[in-house]
Amino acid sequence: MIRTKKNPDDRDRRARSKERVSLLGESSNNSSKNTDRLKSREGRKTKATAHPDGTEEIVSLLGNSGSKRNKNRPNQKRNSKYNNSKNNLPPWTRSRLMKYAALLFVSAMVTFLMLRKESKVIHWDEYHYILEPTESKTEPRCFEESRSIIDEKCSCPDPDKAIGNETSKLWKSNHDRIVSQAKNAPADLDIVFFGDGMIEQLSGSRGLGVEVSEGTEEYFERQFTRKNGGKFNAIALGSSGDTGPNLLWHWENGISQAKLRPKLWFIMVGGNDLFEKKCTDRFVMANVLNVAKRIFEDQPEAKIVIHGITPRKDYLDSKSQELGHLWNRAQGINLQVRKFIKVHSSRIFYMNLGQVLMTNRQMKGRQFLDESLIADGTNPTPKGMEKWGDLMIKKITPIIHGFDREKHRNQHKDDKKKENTEDAST
Repeated sequence: MIRTKKNPDDRDRRARSKERVSLLGESSNNSSKNTDRLKSREGRKTKATAHPDGTEEIVSLLGNSGSKRNKNRPNQKRNSKYNNSKNNLPPWTRSRLMKYAALLFVSAMVTFLMLRKESKVIHWDEYHYILEPTESKTEPRCFEESRSIIDEKCSCPDPDKAIGNETSKLWKSNHDRIVSQAKNAPADLDIVFFGDGMIEQLSGSRGLGVEVSEGTEEYFERQFTRKNGGKFNAIALGSSGDTGPNLLWHWENGISQAKLRPKLWFIMVGGNDLFEKKCTDRFVMANVLNVAKRIFEDQPEAKIVIHGITPRKDYLDSKSQELGHLWNRAQGINLQVRKFIKVHSSRIFYMNLGQVLMTNRQMKGRQFLDESLIADGTNPTPKGMEKWGDLMIKKITPIIHGFDREKHRNQHKDDKKKENTEDAST
């Protein structure tokens, strides 16, 4: 047998191979374990060294520092990248869920804003329990002190029924005056003021035309007549002492027949229902809203402003300017009307400027009228009317702003043609 001479290079290769085997593990089991360890360390070559305390040290051959783990916990997760103690979700999944939630929230907000105006429409039939309250034992129409001692009858009428004061010649005469004024109103009418004594005073008189409110008529002409330099054309149809049902009577017996087509109806009523007739809060609210309801249904293109009940004294013969219990009730009614309008309609607006007629001083929470603005405890002075009127103009200007004049004019022409056709046919 011929022996070949071993090449020194072959011996060196075999030595290096043995060294690699010893480093990676001599048995197949150790080799597989080390392979798993290599994979879990993302391809880094490691070496495990056993320690007497039951732990083994994993040494990286790439120069990284070693770490220890317990042999008795072979199933311990070594990859902490996706180890989330809360929901065990990888970071990319949590981030995606947060993005989806944000998109859902934004979509919901956009949908709400787009549909909000459409949803704010009054469906009057759904609120008959507010607008047409019925008398019952548990809920009377009037305050207890308003009932007659003799017959125990309540003086507050049904809110939905029109009631006139035809026994009073003065009241009937004033009704004829405001109907005539409505029928002779200018065609390009911006505002119709429709209400009780404060609206009558705005036109220049008080007490159903008996008294003259000095300076108020000139103020109205200056502010609400364009030919005299005013920003708007307006008429004031007011009747002192009127309640909600009284305004309905004016409406049904002349005002609606005048075919007025203003941009805005300005309604002031409720004070006499509360202070004079002693109606309960719910009935006062119904009296106010029923007037708005009639105009709302007859004038679908017009906007409506409801003014809150203005402050007045409980007892007019009192020398004190302190506001009493009824004013507290009035504020509660104003709040309920405002909430109703805000929630259910985008075509009806609420306004309450009565605070300009009060003083800033308070005593133990009590409020007081300003004597220079309301002298008799009920009706504003000419100075008070101007202060209230200036603020009112400032508030209604943005409401009227942007009114579609062309649509309004065409609607008015169509109504005139329809009226002429009906007259010709009869």
